[in-house]
Amino acid sequence: MIPHKQNDGRIIDPARELGCIGKYDVLVVGGGMAGTGAAVSAARLGCKTMLIERETSLGGLATIGLVNIPLDFSCGIGKEMLSRLDQVSGHWHRNSDPEKHKLILDRMTKEAGVDLLLHSYAVDSIVSGGEIKGVVVESKSGRQAVLADRVVDSSGDGDAAFFAGCEYKSGRPSDGMNQACSLEFRLGGVDWDLYLESDLKKNDPRWIKLIEKAVADGAMPYMIENHLNWVTHLPGRPQHCKMDELSLCFAHSRNCRPLDARDLTRMYLEGREQADILWRFIKKRVPGFENCYLIDTATLLGVRESRRITGEYVMQAKDIAQWRRFDDVITMSGHGYDLHNPDGPGNIKWAEMEIDGKQCYAICHTGYGSSWLPPGGLDALTDGFGRKGKDMKFPDLPCYDIPYRCLVPLKIDNLLVAGRCLSADFMAQSGCRLVLACMNMGQAAGTAAALSLRARVAPRKLDRITLQNQLLRDGMELGQKQRRIPGLDTNK
Repeated sequence: MIPHKQNDGRIIDPARELGCIGKYDVLVVGGGMAGTGAAVSAARLGCKTMLIERETSLGGLATIGLVNIPLDFSCGIGKEMLSRLDQVSGHWHRNSDPEKHKLILDRMTKEAGVDLLLHSYAVDSIVSGGEIKGVVVESKSGRQAVLADRVVDSSGDGDAAFFAGCEYKSGRPSDGMNQACSLEFRLGGVDWDLYLESDLKKNDPRWIKLIEKAVADGAMPYMIENHLNWVTHLPGRPQHCKMDELSLCFAHSRNCRPLDARDLTRMYLEGREQADILWRFIKKRVPGFENCYLIDTATLLGVRESRRITGEYVMQAKDIAQWRRFDDVITMSGHGYDLHNPDGPGNIKWAEMEIDGKQCYAICHTGYGSSWLPPGGLDALTDGFGRKGKDMKFPDLPCYDIPYRCLVPLKIDNLLVAGRCLSADFMAQSGCRLVLACMNMGQAAGTAAALSLRARVAPRKLDRITLQNQLLRDGMELGQKQRRIPGLDTNK
């Protein structure tokens, strides 16, 4: 209870003592894919580790967000996770079963000895002398403190780093607008085989013309999205019997402010209305979906970008287009630009940049999938070195490094970040935010937290070769088979 005291319309919250849940070696804030990777890796290296998560399960968008498409490099803890999903028929062709996925992540954290606290929000950070000392959490137990020697912020929004006073960027540089957000949904009762044989699948697989016609004739009240983003199967569920179950990325909210509770509320309501419009449209217009029904909508909104915490290195769009290698690599990504348009339908798979004094629209290898093209259309696209058309060149394994410095915030010590809040510019972040990229960053951050404690140095002072050798021992891929990383002997 607080007394009812106001000052200029604001309620005064008096100073109060907080109970302390405990003192940990490593505290991980956020139990999505990045946070799970961080907590498991730290605990396996002998750290007393707590993982706090605001939702009721682990996995974030990969589970309760229904983004059951764990893409990017499978290695380390992520590879182990997919293998365990395989064992329970919860993974097929990089499609996953969200419910089985929750259980696997529960088991992996418990087996590692992680102290898990669900339904708990990080609402402030405890800082002294430029070092983070812990966080304040709110839960059904009230407001409490958690102290730790190292904190990994894998909250997606960079909450702990923000509360600690770290610098950050958010949104498009020109106007601060964030990427579009999506509420995914699932359909049942689909005759997938009939759909695969349909003219629509053969001639308009992304439903671009279908959607245009539906908007024109009123079957769709407005352009929710100008193409189908992706469809996945639910592994282990009925298939090839006219009762397939699918997840779809189709609904999109624009002009988003994902750090504003009012706008988050707007997007959840809008997302459910869009799902209702879309499944009815699909039922009427898409072959094989005539008997489909809406199973559910996600309970977690797909926020693609909010705070990007400024680190010792800011990943650049050009790094992706030029498949940049870094000596302090901690994971790789093969995902190109994937910007869901902030203020209109479509996605953008190219980035505007200056190359050799010329303004270019560069792609990483996937730019031809854009539903929103630059001035000049397809002919204007270049590779990362300004070459156009038939002169464009891409590597056999088109991938780029994510350096450790992108996980190390400026100024505040004993803090690391992992996941979509990494240090990157607007376009670069759109590429390196997939499910397994986030888990790999999390494993690297958790490992770095543990090793810095062993070495008794701040994470920013950790020897990168020590970190990389441990990551290799734990099954991570650093591109060591494709090139030499200075200081590493990968032949041992």
